[in-house]
Amino acid sequence: MTQHTPPSPGPAGPYGTLNPHGGAQGRPGPPPGPPRRRGRVLIAAAAALAVLGGGTWYATRDSGGHDGKPSAAPAHSAPASPAGPVATPPAGPDTAGAASINAGRKPGDARALWIRKNDTDLPNRLVEVLGPWTVGDTIVTAAHRTVSAYSVSDGRLRWSLPLDRDLCRATPTVSVEGRIAVVTRLDPGPKSECRSLRMIDLRTGKQGWQRTIAQEGQWDAFTDYSLAITGDTVTAGRVSFSTAYRLSDGTRLFRQTPGRCTAQAFAGGPALIASLSCQDGTADVPHEQVQEVDPVTGRARWTYDIKRGYHIDHVYSVRPLVVSLYDRANDKRAVLALTDKGARRSALAGPDQYAPGCTAHASDTNSLQNCRTVTDGRVFYMATRASGSGPGATNQVVGFDLDTGTVVRRIAAPPGRLVMPLRMSGPDLLVEVLPAFTGTARAGAVASAGPDATTFRPLLRLPESSARTHQRLDEPNAVYEDGRYFLVSANLVGDDTHERTSDMLMAFGP
Repeated sequence: MTQHTPPSPGPAGPYGTLNPHGGAQGRPGPPPGPPRRRGRVLIAAAAALAVLGGGTWYATRDSGGHDGKPSAAPAHSAPASPAGPVATPPAGPDTAGAASINAGRKPGDARALWIRKNDTDLPNRLVEVLGPWTVGDTIVTAAHRTVSAYSVSDGRLRWSLPLDRDLCRATPTVSVEGRIAVVTRLDPGPKSECRSLRMIDLRTGKQGWQRTIAQEGQWDAFTDYSLAITGDTVTAGRVSFSTAYRLSDGTRLFRQTPGRCTAQAFAGGPALIASLSCQDGTADVPHEQVQEVDPVTGRARWTYDIKRGYHIDHVYSVRPLVVSLYDRANDKRAVLALTDKGARRSALAGPDQYAPGCTAHASDTNSLQNCRTVTDGRVFYMATRASGSGPGATNQVVGFDLDTGTVVRRIAAPPGRLVMPLRMSGPDLLVEVLPAFTGTARAGAVASAGPDATTFRPLLRLPESSARTHQRLDEPNAVYEDGRYFLVSANLVGDDTHERTSDMLMAFGP
């Protein structure tokens, strides 16, 4: 992977200077590894360290919908998806693969609980795995035309929901009631528009309502959706338009159309946050706003005007609100913290080159919530880019005080290893220790750091025998819950010869 030489820092902008690394958006290079597979650039989990510095895309959002009631079937003439999961069981977990890993365990190592290989028939191309979502005692993924739930304890298939159209997008989070929303293509074929919005209940494996999103204008494109859930509201945003629906029954709640400033992307969770683009901006000198929106009425609760020239490219956290900004013309980045009332709290400032781990999958275009950062409400944590190269490459997790914007913590990764934040567990910060390509200690791990710690303490150490299988997963998404560590490949290669032998999901535990 190309390494970019950092230029000298320029003068601080209106939000201070954070990470004076210029050039195109990149990822820090992991230690040398095995040859990459075909398709997208496929590297191991170390590639998740996407550099905060340079590169941008202009978030576009639109949406629409019928004023009528949603239906349980599509508005077009294609057959509807089955209402419930299919009972025919495919192949079970890869017990031989898990046993092989466990045969190499040493005292104190975690166990490979189970491994799942892909059991979905895929088209002859790279297919993104959406999710994962954890609901009850299941972990759920979606790929191509199938949504599948697996038991967290033994990996057995709980249910599988086939869809009649290709998946385009899915909400990154699941509602408290266990529901997600997905967008699928309207008609068969890979070139059909992504215009069918559906609700899926992950507790039962059944599809609920389904409605066709109507085209609302000449510039209403059906490509880069921004799906977000807040309470019982799901947004469907596209270029120049945005629409929100009641997640439980599909009723349209509100519709936003082009105006002086138009919502173009949303972030969900404990609040509904909108990114707005204003007409008096340009591609190189945008004028944008951050807004909290009432999830039922669509009315603005407050609006914060972003300095001209800065584009809102990510929302790292909704509560507290932490926003990533990019000045394309001057190739500068900034991170802004706002209060719950929409006032400026701080602008983060630090000398490092940061790696917030923002993914760049096809479904991430116009998604604000696709980064690997963590906050406890007072301190915001972000990984640094790898320092050094080869087997000695390592990094840190840096903590910023959200009231002052200054660095207040530095927690070093184990020597020669890279770490990425996972989440908070009470007062402790949890991280992934990514697998290394070389050396005698290559396996991944889950580690933690208490409030005053400067190093990480291992919580779950994977066997050395797991490293090769771990590295074969393509940019895996990670979940750590109830002592179990799940790794889900972000992509699968549709190839009739190999697709059924591709590792898709691994689970480890004590």
